[in-house]
Amino acid sequence: MEKDCKSLYIDLKNQLLDGRLKMPGLPDIAQRVQRAIANPDFNVNDVAHIIQSDIPLSGRIIQIANSPLYRAVVPADNCYSAVSRLGMKVIRSLVMSFAVKRLYTGKNSQTRKNIEELWKHSVKIGAICFTLARVTPGFDPEKAMLAGLTHDIGALLIFQYSENNTDLLLDEQVMQNLIQNYKHKLGAVILKHWRFDADMVTVSLESENWYRNPEEKADIADVVMVSHVLENLVKNKLPEEISDFESLPVFRKFPVFTLGKYAHRELLMESQDEIAELQRLLK
Repeated sequence: MEKDCKSLYIDLKNQLLDGRLKMPGLPDIAQRVQRAIANPDFNVNDVAHIIQSDIPLSGRIIQIANSPLYRAVVPADNCYSAVSRLGMKVIRSLVMSFAVKRLYTGKNSQTRKNIEELWKHSVKIGAICFTLARVTPGFDPEKAMLAGLTHDIGALLIFQYSENNTDLLLDEQVMQNLIQNYKHKLGAVILKHWRFDADMVTVSLESENWYRNPEEKADIADVVMVSHVLENLVKNKLPEEISDFESLPVFRKFPVFTLGKYAHRELLMESQDEIAELQRLLK
């Protein structure tokens, strides 16, 4: 089985190199917003004007600005006021998040089903990441959310590859083994191609390396890792490599988990409305 997966991975890489399989590219709207914000002479109106050119995106930004997460006394009734309220750091992450969502499409029904499930999982992890980062000093909740949304981006490439490989599409076990063994490397390749920061690339490589412990202080990959574990705890199960949550080195890095034995459950209970709202906004 491992040999089959390795040969498929080599074939996938070769298809990327010779152009038969296209690397997922960020939609133009995300690139334009990134360039505008990176320009030292930019202003809010420039960014709002770019977002306004994409009607669905503009509507989602206004919707988020008026959501319970960011709502103010006066509603944001246009793109400019929404962008002004949210600020550039938030806008950058939100635009990137919605741009990534647009990549989650497939040509046939089985691939679409697989990709829809992948996005649903990524949204749940992203929502928990946002909540965990919000209560942990030193983290940007929106960046943490984006990290959660993109942590499994390598699996998207495998699903797209499977569309031209009928045997793989029909063999669920081989597909899952290929994803489990190689999604991390492929995700890192994609995120480097998109020029994501190094810490975001590390998320793809390390967020399921359960016993990693490179530093005493938590990093963004740790946020995604813990969010994975918390999502599993909701289902009353843990990844088979983990005996219990408290045994993980990462558990001791988050202040919220020092508040008591069941602090992680209390965090999820207290934040369930926020998590549900984020899932609604990102779906």
